[in-house]
Amino acid sequence: MSTATATRARAHTRQAYSPRQRVLLLFTLTALAGTVYSVLNVSSAATAFRSRLPAHTLTKITESESAFPVQFSLPFFADKRNPINQLFVKRAWAWITALFLAFLVAVFLFPSPLPAQTASSSTRTTSQTRTQAVSTAHVAASVRRYLLASLYWFYLTQATWFGRSLGPSITFRILRSSGAVCVPSALSSEAIAQAGQGGLHADGPHDAAAPPLVCTGAKGEYWRGGHDVSGHAFMMIHCGMFLFELVYPLLPALFPSLFQYASSRPPAAPKRLHPVVMVLGYIAVAMIALCWWMLLMTSLFFHSSTEKLTGVAFGVLG
Repeated sequence: MSTATATRARAHTRQAYSPRQRVLLLFTLTALAGTVYSVLNVSSAATAFRSRLPAHTLTKITESESAFPVQFSLPFFADKRNPINQLFVKRAWAWITALFLAFLVAVFLFPSPLPAQTASSSTRTTSQTRTQAVSTAHVAASVRRYLLASLYWFYLTQATWFGRSLGPSITFRILRSSGAVCVPSALSSEAIAQAGQGGLHADGPHDAAAPPLVCTGAKGEYWRGGHDVSGHAFMMIHCGMFLFELVYPLLPALFPSLFQYASSRPPAAPKRLHPVVMVLGYIAVAMIALCWWMLLMTSLFFHSSTEKLTGVAFGVLG
């Protein structure tokens, strides 16, 4: 009886949460667990300050051996200079775009192999092969999802790309409206006030003639105060969920042992894939895993708890 009850409970859980909801729940719980651990073991002020400092400033501080409120014996993933952060996280949407375009090309150029067919059915081969790997409806939905996700990422995070007509990004508006001030680096010999017409506040919305963002970190300056929404938390969830939606129909072909029962298979899931499509599918799965891992690292080592939670919220809304 207990076995039957457990089986029914698992079936009810599968029905209650869609695959997308379960993956989204995994990302959310990961961020929450990392945030709780960070709050209990690390100063919130330290993690918030660490996330504000430009990465190259840490190198300057280390070389000059200046007194500075930063712990230098950082774990690998707590150091913003680590190559995964610099090459993957900070260029995440470029990687997503490259993989998505390669996926589209592969779907159309490398249709999945079909079983041997009789001569009477050979006339249908050309029309069927291009829908075996990925359905046309899924490709169209993926293109639409990519365009909307790109627009969402663009307006949420890209502070300097909109000019005076559309204004700065949403996260930049939140940062400035919550009282953030651009502070010059103690290592820089040039005053940040010379960078713009209005000094430290030349990047404010009150100065329409000035550039929308002066506090670039190029000279070691950083934002102090205000609410800095965790862009890393947002991006890792945003990228991970987009990739999951992209490869979900392919998972039974990529991992057949996990989808042995018909009830667990995605609708219109192909049984066979071209090797090129399979390789891209495995790369997408690996990138999802990397997004999850870097979300955990961000939750452990960077930003205040509220900044991480708002980043997660924006990622979930995307």
